[in-house]
Amino acid sequence: MPRSHFFLCLMLISLEFSGSDEPSLEQGPSEGGSSLVVEGEQGCPACMWREHSKVLRLETIKSQILSKLRLKQAPNISREVVNQLLPKAPPLQQLLDQHDFQGDSTLPEEFLEEDEYHATTETVITMASERNCFFFFRRLCHCEHVSTPDPSVQIDGKPRCCFFKFSPKIMFTKVVKAQLWVYLRPIQQTSTVYLQILRLKPVTEEGSRHIRIRSLKIDLNSRSGHWQSIDFKHVLQNWFKQPHTNWGIEINAFDTNGNDLAVTSLGPGEEGL
Repeated sequence: MPRSHFFLCLMLISLEFSGSDEPSLEQGPSEGGSSLVVEGEQGCPACMWREHSKVLRLETIKSQILSKLRLKQAPNISREVVNQLLPKAPPLQQLLDQHDFQGDSTLPEEFLEEDEYHATTETVITMASERNCFFFFRRLCHCEHVSTPDPSVQIDGKPRCCFFKFSPKIMFTKVVKAQLWVYLRPIQQTSTVYLQILRLKPVTEEGSRHIRIRSLKIDLNSRSGHWQSIDFKHVLQNWFKQPHTNWGIEINAFDTNGNDLAVTSLGPGEEGL
């Protein structure tokens, strides 16, 4: 099965949530979830509360996902199919290694546990692409909406990537870790690549004033392409504190011959990664 969905770049974010978003215990769990409560813990109110909250949280997540996809039940999808459809991005491959991607599988216990301060962590994978390319991946991962940058920061329709739009709930959380992953095109011989991330700003009469916020020198030698990660924690923290400064970013990765190896748009004849 060909991978017809083109993948550009993604951001992997670990966020810490406070316990204030816990589901109310007044809500009853679904029939499928009620059996998960351990009868042996009935004598421990705190244990019962944690177990009940865990069940409610899991059932709520399942219900929301199915509702968004307009499905009555979770479909079974094999690991082989997922490997064919998803790009070989390291964070996505790690998720596949950790979880069984069958529709009837349950989340491992370690991903539902809370610490003693009732805080939970959540991994958010945000993908940047052109409008007709990202939708498929939203169906497989917990993602935020992405689109092309605002026309006010573009000149002659460029750059076309990338703008990350985060929901208010995500923006009011603590960022524990954030990485931007960029795919670099294959090369035939070793070359030094200069990767830079520019923060986009509205174009003025004086022209474009994009600001460089990250730069990296890479000695690249890969004939099969290369995924490069960039620490993006502080940039994301600033975006969350000052949302009006988030106009998107431009990604460049030039080799010594001036070729841009960063994949941020679909070229003629190119297929999915």
